[in-house]
Amino acid sequence: MTTRDAGPGETITLTDLARLAAVGRNAVSNWRRREPDFPAPVDDSARRPRFSLAELETWAETHGRSLHVTAADRLWFRLSGAHPTAEAALEAVAAAFDGRGDADLAAAVEDLASETPASDLFEFFIERAREAAGTGVPPGIAPLADIAAAVSGEHAEDRTGKTVHDPACDEGDLLAAVAARLGPCKALSGQDLSATRAAIAERRLRLLDGKLRGERPAAPAAPGERADVATRVGDSLLASLPAERYDLVVCDPPFNVKDWGYDRLPDGDDPRLAYGTPPRTEPELAWALHCVALLAPGGHAVVRMPAQVAHRRSGRRIRSELLRWGALRAVVDHPEAKAHIWILAPRGETSQLLVSNGRDFDQSWQNFTAVPDAPIATPDSVTVPLMRLWDEDVDISPAVYLASAAGGAEDLAEAVAHLSVRIEEIAGRALPRFGGGAEQSAPETSLGDLERDGHLVVAPGGGAGDARCVIVDPVGEPPVRIGTRGEAAETQWTVTCEPAVDLGWIAAALAARLPAASKRTATGAKRRILAVKIPRLPLAEQQRRGEAFARLEALRSDLALAGRQAEALAAEAAAGLVSGAVTVED
Repeated sequence: MTTRDAGPGETITLTDLARLAAVGRNAVSNWRRREPDFPAPVDDSARRPRFSLAELETWAETHGRSLHVTAADRLWFRLSGAHPTAEAALEAVAAAFDGRGDADLAAAVEDLASETPASDLFEFFIERAREAAGTGVPPGIAPLADIAAAVSGEHAEDRTGKTVHDPACDEGDLLAAVAARLGPCKALSGQDLSATRAAIAERRLRLLDGKLRGERPAAPAAPGERADVATRVGDSLLASLPAERYDLVVCDPPFNVKDWGYDRLPDGDDPRLAYGTPPRTEPELAWALHCVALLAPGGHAVVRMPAQVAHRRSGRRIRSELLRWGALRAVVDHPEAKAHIWILAPRGETSQLLVSNGRDFDQSWQNFTAVPDAPIATPDSVTVPLMRLWDEDVDISPAVYLASAAGGAEDLAEAVAHLSVRIEEIAGRALPRFGGGAEQSAPETSLGDLERDGHLVVAPGGGAGDARCVIVDPVGEPPVRIGTRGEAAETQWTVTCEPAVDLGWIAAALAARLPAASKRTATGAKRRILAVKIPRLPLAEQQRRGEAFARLEALRSDLALAGRQAEALAAEAAAGLVSGAVTVED
């Protein structure tokens, strides 16, 4: 069951226990509630109480349950208990991999690395730190890395030996994902505001580079055979532009940052302002311009951008200049990125913009770069002449041009048929019957209390999975809906429930008691969700009321989808009717 006896200072959370026991969090919550001999927490002052690992192992063995606890687990539990934050514990691990810091910790890490590849071991500690902090892998990393690999060349020999940079590297997720797809690189570099995150990224990339080159502890590569790995600390947008230029720049910049330094932007002949000064309300455009300025001849930048940046009037001039000088080559509306991906290059001659939904991007990009002026028109990618883009909006949203590129009579007839079926289905649906009644006064509890007791989990969106949940949007519409975890964007929150609490009832309470839209902001969204009060009702009554709300919510959702389909159908029909590709039958 264990690798060795637990030390006295090893404490874990219920989330840790669920992972070690290979069960869901709800199962662990049930153990704690239903088993009278379940160990009491040794520290319940924090939001997440901590339990003695030794006591839990004894309890699990008594009840015939198995906990898989590795030596790496035990080391992490000791570290997390000895440091004030998970980030501080991870920083100590990173130092140990460098042979710095605590000698005993460095020896323990070296011992573990003799059995597990050092890169994989460090990834394990990163995952544990994020689990403890309640964070996860940033959304959209995989499609960004896939697009970056696609623009780096068709063949493996084209992709290796490149210099790659991320000016907003955080802990190196994007750089690591790109390096894993490209293979050994000549240089991997990044910059971040946090010295701790920059150090973690550098250590992570060094270990990954060694793994990609087949290094073993007994036979490390010679210094000249390794990538030049380095990270800097500082604000990329406000610092002087570095002298280095790169073959590939990748960036997943922070979105919607209000105080991003507009008043402190460099002036004069700074290359980042070659296409204009980004407006105060467009910080993401500042990142795009910074990435372009970092490119070596023949290089490419792959930048994740909010969808609104493609059409907001405030950024019209810069979008126009990027197109005019051939710096913006493609825009991808990849569904897994939950945003757009811009592909930029140094100034060059081009007459078209490639737009895509990502499904056939690899092949379309190869065709686009092989014959830049040849038109491309597939169901998933099209080229748009630049002259068509230069209007009062300069809208580069892929959906606009992919929809208008369709417009065939066969596709249009099929879309009409599907929409007709959906409308008939909605019209035939039975709705709840409501009556009047006196308002009731019942004991209430908060969602925060329910989460603390393990009845539900409030987590950031942007992850994967088909678990049914309530999706809360702090700033958008609708503020509350029922869906799956994979449908939630990173700016939204998800609420998943154990069987003792009805999901529809929780959704109804949030819909009724969250602040009004005019008062909602993204800041403090989770705190406001957890503060929502909900009447304590028997499960059967929760289900009766929750089911009624869920039916109405499903109706709202289906009507909204039908509305979007009708809007797309109208645009597609207009394009087809105007071009003559569609006729009207009597």
